[in-house]
Amino acid sequence: MPFSRHELIPGWRDLVTMGPYRRDHWVALRVALAIGAPLVLLWATGSMELAIFAVFGAFTSVYGRGLGVFARLRLQSIAAGALLVSVGVGALVSLSPERGLLVLPVAAAWAFLMSLLGDRVRWAPPGPMFQIFALAAIAALAVDGAVLLRGLGVAVVTAVWSLLLGLAFGAVGELVDRGRAARAAAGEAAAPAQAPGPAVSGASAGGSPSTGSIRSVRPARSTPMGRAWMFAVGTLVAGAIPLLIGIGHPYWAMVSAIAGLSAATGFHRVLRATHRLVGTVLGLGVAAVLMAFEPSGLVVVLLVIALQGGVELFIVRNYTLGLLFLTPLVLVMGRLAGDVSAGQLLLERGVETLIGVAVAVAIAVVLERLPASSKL
Repeated sequence: MPFSRHELIPGWRDLVTMGPYRRDHWVALRVALAIGAPLVLLWATGSMELAIFAVFGAFTSVYGRGLGVFARLRLQSIAAGALLVSVGVGALVSLSPERGLLVLPVAAAWAFLMSLLGDRVRWAPPGPMFQIFALAAIAALAVDGAVLLRGLGVAVVTAVWSLLLGLAFGAVGELVDRGRAARAAAGEAAAPAQAPGPAVSGASAGGSPSTGSIRSVRPARSTPMGRAWMFAVGTLVAGAIPLLIGIGHPYWAMVSAIAGLSAATGFHRVLRATHRLVGTVLGLGVAAVLMAFEPSGLVVVLLVIALQGGVELFIVRNYTLGLLFLTPLVLVMGRLAGDVSAGQLLLERGVETLIGVAVAVAIAVVLERLPASSKL
């Protein structure tokens, strides 16, 4: 059957559909605490220059959604190790005077390796997005070795804190579930017998979720090696374009490309990239309003905590909606560096997201033109 580009074009309904609610508020609370407590401590000790390291350590907590206590601990431990090594590799790159060029091949190779690791352990969110974000963002820092060592220590402590939170929330969740099961069993024993209800369908039964949901993006019908090459090429190309035109945050383009390519099929890759673009554009408006007030100090910390909670509350159910929180979160954090104006940050975020999205869509289209046996 000949390839039709119309098969890849998502509809409006695909963008606005909400995935099912699955007690996402607990995940949002856990992740907000994972990032919030370290940031408050850094603010209290006058060490906010290390905040970016705390954020990457806290990314440990986004993994393992929906798993049991020990399954989550295993997966989060692997993710934490990958994140911390990514921070370490980025720190080594940042020590080079040629870090701006060196980060491209290093990030591409790292995307290849992290994709293989992610497929091996089946972590979710899928793909090497957080690892590449950590590596490339740290590689861009113009700081000395002492700051990098302190930052790595902060990342380690934050990752351990995130693991402990995962254990605590998991234990509490199991107690709550047991209590609910006991009450339900008691209620069924007391109630008269009833005819069986209608069959549960769709996402409620654990089937394929809606297209707006991040739960639909587990790569399928492709090889781990093929996906690893796809991420490596996408990272390299997306990072090279901003560097060539002289924009200051190439890793934003890398992350946007990886976000789109993390989906399962050509259609879902284009859909995810479209979500990324639409959500970022809308999120830039939210960020502009927040940054107009020029928040600083503890206000920034509280904003980051609230926005991170919002990200985790919605991003799995609808990626565009989650980006309304993610985009201002990244930009508010970016203002902590204080090296560029708010207007420049907004412009660069928009342009580099567009670049990453374009790269993801282009790769998705190229892959759809390949024979079925060759698709990634």
